[in-house]
Amino acid sequence: VLKLEVITDTRLFTFELVAHDDDDGKATTQPLLKKDKRSPTVPLNVSDQRLLEASQQFQRKQGKGTVDVWWLFDDGGLTLLIPYLLTNKKRWKDCKIRVFIGGKINRIDHDRRAMATLLSKFRIDFSDITVLGDINTKPKKEHMVAFEEMIEPYRLKEDDMEQEAAERLKNSEPWRITDNELELYRAKTNRQIRLNELLKEHSSTANLIVMSLPLARKGAVSSALYMAWLEVLSKDLPPILLVRGNHQSVLTFYS
Repeated sequence: VLKLEVITDTRLFTFELVAHDDDDGKATTQPLLKKDKRSPTVPLNVSDQRLLEASQQFQRKQGKGTVDVWWLFDDGGLTLLIPYLLTNKKRWKDCKIRVFIGGKINRIDHDRRAMATLLSKFRIDFSDITVLGDINTKPKKEHMVAFEEMIEPYRLKEDDMEQEAAERLKNSEPWRITDNELELYRAKTNRQIRLNELLKEHSSTANLIVMSLPLARKGAVSSALYMAWLEVLSKDLPPILLVRGNHQSVLTFYS
């Protein structure tokens, strides 16, 4: 038994990872959340209730629903393999896989057929394939403004201070977002905002979203900007799993 204690403002919770037999007779582990006996018996506040519900979300059978796979980069197939393995488990067997890929508006039918052929060769069952022809469309202005407001506390704003002072702050707090960096990666920032719009449009009711993880090279993108990308990408969505393979194939191809 692995135990972890979490202290909130009003009470103490204990997480335990307990091994037991699953329906197929195999030993599995499940996280359990229970209130510590030392804590007073009082109603859970909203944040604690959400924590409790989140800890139990994947302990129950998922029922009929979907696992939405947003395969935006060819990373070796890991983003496809994980949902396939997951839906072979008893708790997820009633969930169907839906695949979303990027494409061009004038080639949507061609891209859909090509993807269906590829999945058939990989022997991956799917219920639907959606080709997103508008993936590179500029996001809505209000969403771009919301992103700017979110990153405001983490910006360096070197243009508003003397060069020497800006260099000192940059060296002492390298995680800050510089004006030059923000402008350099403007297109990639807009892409994450636009993807969130599409995710809300197509996958707001999914049981799970599995999506290609945005790539950022160390030293090229500040940690604050990268985390802002992940935040805006996954904001107000069902549970989302971000996956990035190493470009080595993990799928067996049958001709």
